[in-house]
Amino acid sequence: MREKNLALKEKLVKASLGEIRLDLLLKNCNLVNVYSGEILETDVGIALERIVSVHRNGKDARRKINCSGYYAVPGLIDAHVHLDSTLLTPRQLARIILPRGTTSVLIDPMETANVLGIRGVKILLKDAWSTPLKTFVQISSRVPTAPGLETTGAKIELDEIERAVRSEWTVALGEMDPSKIIPPQRKYMARLITAEKARKIRVGHAAGLSGSKLEAYVSAGLGDDHECVTAEEALERIRLGMKVMVREGSSERNLEDLVKVISKYRVDPRHLFFCTDDKHPDDIIREGHIDYNVREAIELGVDPIEAIQMATLNCAEHFGLDNEIGSIAPGRIADIILVRDLMEFKPEIVIANGELVAKDGKFLKKLPKFNWPKWSKNTVKLKSEMRPEDFIVGSKKEVQKVRVIKVIEGQIINEQIHADLRVVGGEVQVDLEKDVIKIACVERHKRTGNLAVAFVSGFGIKDGAIASSVAHDHHNIVVVGANDRDMTIAVNEIARMKGGLIAVKQGAVLAKLELPIAGLMSELRAEAVIERLNMLNLAVKELGCKLKAPFMTLSFISLPTVPELGLTDKGLVDVKNHKIISPLL
Repeated sequence: MREKNLALKEKLVKASLGEIRLDLLLKNCNLVNVYSGEILETDVGIALERIVSVHRNGKDARRKINCSGYYAVPGLIDAHVHLDSTLLTPRQLARIILPRGTTSVLIDPMETANVLGIRGVKILLKDAWSTPLKTFVQISSRVPTAPGLETTGAKIELDEIERAVRSEWTVALGEMDPSKIIPPQRKYMARLITAEKARKIRVGHAAGLSGSKLEAYVSAGLGDDHECVTAEEALERIRLGMKVMVREGSSERNLEDLVKVISKYRVDPRHLFFCTDDKHPDDIIREGHIDYNVREAIELGVDPIEAIQMATLNCAEHFGLDNEIGSIAPGRIADIILVRDLMEFKPEIVIANGELVAKDGKFLKKLPKFNWPKWSKNTVKLKSEMRPEDFIVGSKKEVQKVRVIKVIEGQIINEQIHADLRVVGGEVQVDLEKDVIKIACVERHKRTGNLAVAFVSGFGIKDGAIASSVAHDHHNIVVVGANDRDMTIAVNEIARMKGGLIAVKQGAVLAKLELPIAGLMSELRAEAVIERLNMLNLAVKELGCKLKAPFMTLSFISLPTVPELGLTDKGLVDVKNHKIISPLL
């Protein structure tokens, strides 16, 4: 390996000196220099997949592209994404985000890890690394996320994390929620120390923290946070030395509020960078990926070059990757996007690893099929078929006061509210007028038969049910519905499909998407997944739901680490106090 690296360095030096012919020359481009903040009219020379020259010197090249009228911008970076939450396999995701200018992603593979363990992560990475999209790993720190409060398919132990953080393919320890730090839990603190010794960033997840608790969290060594929802939260973190990831996903829409930390509080934008966290492919196709974040930030008043820094260099420097990605400078990997207008910021030409991979929104490379092993596609296992009576919530009262998970549109967090529900024949009824319906979580990994039922508001469903085997982070089956019969049909059909999303009304399946890989990802091409997602979203509207991203919202409503309530197969979770509570008051 050392000899190989030496040989590469020698060739790069010779290429910079003009002693080796360039592979590609981008002529007459307006180079956006993310270091100096300048825009320079120049040429960019590429050899051996790397940039070797950024000034005009008459070098010869095997291929030349006239970039007159174009701005050359570094390839965009998604600072934190759960790749497996996109419902796509890595190569299908690469096909739709590379044309939008994203050339690198930093993934926390906790979804696959919670179902399939470390061997599942290795298969996911094998798929990812066979594409032009560079995939760096934030090795999952908490699998399972909430021990004792949920059932998962697998776990990742300290020794596995130690091996991972020492490897070249890991750039960080994945996000760790406050319950592992406050009060300190030694097995999780040991993971932080392991990453610290390996000089790897420790990714944060400081949802809802402020004051002394936030300070305690930062004291443990967490370096950033992607759970801010207000400019004030972002400012508090930056004041304590944390970096802030500006998240804009399908259901977590935080960008508009967070960029106010720049305009309102005059914070240096170099403390911020972009991530999607979780974004469905239909949203990526409709609005974009990290390019969308850049456009939105510019429209909200962020200087274009500063917005580009937030999408490139800021992230690369934070994770120690700036010698490889994040800029157009000698020695860096040749990831470059060409746009005609910085304000509109629409990638027209995308170069990754020195090769033209996309043009005018079209992916140009042909990727061979990747075969996922059979064991990765047999993960949805119920103890027995569900019956409508399984979803009954009993009470001896005439009117039962209940806890309700209140969905907040565009946010990952939720509220706990209370509702008074009628009891008929000893069974607590839903209240469609007040938009209070049932939610249930059904264990699907180990055939335990675990089932928890509670109440939720905010979906607006008046008839039918929707269900998903994507349910953060335990990924059991989560279902919401206006009646027990449709909830039953939805869960049983997901089990039959070996994972997926579904909408049911009056006993009939309106639409569905099969997700057989770990119950999380489809084997279909991105276009087919998007078509089925669109059909599902239309079907959910027919049920009365007005949420913009109903299935992404559904996947997060059960999360036991984001305030205020979560729902796992073991019960309703009081997130702040980290314990199971009754849905009945």
